[in-house]
Amino acid sequence: MFSYPKMILVATELAPTSANEVLSKAAALADSQDTIDVLYVVDPASIEYTLDPSFGGSVYEEIYQTAMDNAERRLAALCKPYAITQGRCHVRYGRVAQEVHAHIVEGGYDCLIVGSHGRSGWQLLLGSKATSIPHGAPVNTWVVRIKAAEPS
Repeated sequence: MFSYPKMILVATELAPTSANEVLSKAAALADSQDTIDVLYVVDPASIEYTLDPSFGGSVYEEIYQTAMDNAERRLAALCKPYAITQGRCHVRYGRVAQEVHAHIVEGGYDCLIVGSHGRSGWQLLLGSKATSIPHGAPVNTWVVRIKAAEPS
């Protein structure tokens, strides 16, 4: 007999359109007894490329803390319509795939859900964060295809 996941981790980005697609799919797939946690990983490159190399340690720490605080606030706002409490929203810092895999092990999750924009050509060859996450994931992983934005 197939047993449904009890602890689901959704790894998402903070763009509202893609986050909402992944979160709505997770909510639709989850059973009423399942727990959904959401994780966003702040990539060090997003901070390091904004810094002048001459900046001192306290400036880096301030920018790091601001990035983490902003990510927590934005993630909580994205999760609120899905009744996912702030205690179930997690923000980590580091290389995305490594942090997602570590969080899965530490949290005892049964399933991972991640979104993908379905890159092709050079974008696929160069890789993306979403394509690196399923490789080596210690649990079953569902990849939700994020629809391309409609041309305006």
